[in-house]
Amino acid sequence: MRPFQIREDELAPDGREIHVEGALDLASADQLQEALDRAAQGCSGIVIGLEQCDFIDSTGIAVIVRGRRRMEAEGGGLAAHGASGGVLRILEMTGLTNNGLIFETAEQARAAALAGPAA
Repeated sequence: MRPFQIREDELAPDGREIHVEGALDLASADQLQEALDRAAQGCSGIVIGLEQCDFIDSTGIAVIVRGRRRMEAEGGGLAAHGASGGVLRILEMTGLTNNGLIFETAEQARAAALAGPAA
């Protein structure tokens, strides 16, 4: 398994993309929370890339769900994309792939996040 890392990128016009690499679990969830807190400052949409995420547990899922609720409360949006293998199976079992939070492609997630809160 890869060591945990986060990379942050700007999305035009006022969005941020956070790429997660390695295991998103109890040991690393605080780092994602800090990245989400930074990104939420003056940002209307956040996208989380999970292409390189090897594992996710309930702590990591909770950080993503709380981030979405926060962004929606502030009039923005948050979506994730690129989950595969075991990470995708866990997200499917929790129902997150059916509620407009997890998308297959980056383009779908960016469109959803930058559109703001779900109707």
